[in-house]
Amino acid sequence: MHEHKKDKYIETQKARIDLYFKHNLKNYKSIQITKAEKLPMGAGYSIEGHINKDKRYYFSADMTEGGQTQFNGDISYNPKTLGKLLIHSEAKDELYPNEIIKREHLNKQDYEADPPIIWGF
Repeated sequence: MHEHKKDKYIETQKARIDLYFKHNLKNYKSIQITKAEKLPMGAGYSIEGHINKDKRYYFSADMTEGGQTQFNGDISYNPKTLGKLLIHSEAKDELYPNEIIKREHLNKQDYEADPPIIWGF
């Protein structure tokens, strides 16, 4: 049961990250997750990976902002590689998953999942 909940959480966050990339990157095709982990001391969760099957386009997405357990744009990447694919030059112009879900009338339940209480790898 626990493993299923962890897998569902990771897949749901992957879908949210995918939404973010689809709306904010040029030439985006796909996402590959390479690592998912709970951060120390209950600080949140982190998912790492790359896009378009190219390891140069590495990213790290965090679910930590104020107890936020759903990815909503807190992402780190190399500005010289992945950063060059950004559609918007200003962060304020980016679209975030919560906005995209609302704007496109997507089923919110398809893009939210509770993280497992016990997270072990």
